[in-house]
Amino acid sequence: MRLKHLAFLVALDESRNMHTASRQLNISQPAGSKMLKDIETFLGMLLFTRDPGGMEPTEAGQCVLRYARRLLNDTDRLVEELASMQEGGQGALALGSVPGAAPVMLPKAVTALKVHRPRLAVSLFENSSDRLLVDLEYKLLDVVIGRFTEYGQRHLFDFRPLGEEPVAVVVRQNHPLCHADVSLQEVVKWPWVLHPMTSPMRGLFEEALAEAQVPSPRNVIETTSTQSSLQLVASSDALSVQPCSVMETSFSQGTFVSLPLKIGKPLGYYGVMTRKGEPLSDIVEEFIDILMSQSF
Repeated sequence: MRLKHLAFLVALDESRNMHTASRQLNISQPAGSKMLKDIETFLGMLLFTRDPGGMEPTEAGQCVLRYARRLLNDTDRLVEELASMQEGGQGALALGSVPGAAPVMLPKAVTALKVHRPRLAVSLFENSSDRLLVDLEYKLLDVVIGRFTEYGQRHLFDFRPLGEEPVAVVVRQNHPLCHADVSLQEVVKWPWVLHPMTSPMRGLFEEALAEAQVPSPRNVIETTSTQSSLQLVASSDALSVQPCSVMETSFSQGTFVSLPLKIGKPLGYYGVMTRKGEPLSDIVEEFIDILMSQSF
């Protein structure tokens, strides 16, 4: 199969419509139908069911689509890196990080890496571990600073521990709760800015509430962005659960206060995560060595 075949399968999965997918690849609908038939004949398996309401990938189709997306993303990254080198660059590195490591650990490591590779293009994406690991699996990221969220992920990624991530309940300076005795029963009545339910940080918070037999807050804004969370907290009476390391940054100091509330145990060790069984580039190896040398 060629890359064009893989691109067509992904377009068909995203649109679930033969006409739309064919148009995206600038081919006619009959040509698209023939291409899908040829792919299925080559693989010896049906990849999509054809129904009046649209097309649905079969179990085999979902398997092929996972590999198709990885290969296409890998190819796009290759083209981008080669283009960077042609222009005098030193390649590219795409990093993903949980909020706890992003404000303190990563800036130091990236700065040290850029000393040796000043023309290296570095992209940094901050998100929860569950979302970052999807991008790592599909080769949108080279390395992730995060943690396992499902047992099955241990078969997909290698993990090198870096440090714990304690969390705190954060409010703006001069918030009414800064000068009051606070409890979980009281704080859930206030508005909150929280990570989505799928994130480990939100899970830790909800577990603490359940153990204290306190209902979840009802007035909630959900976001995975630390910057958006802090901006919302700074401009309102909202509370948020954030990594303690966020409070150590110059941006946060003097602007936010941690309430004297214990929200469970630390989230556990986060670490460097890479795709299992895949050789690491010299850039990724150097970046990991820098991170490991400054941890603990």
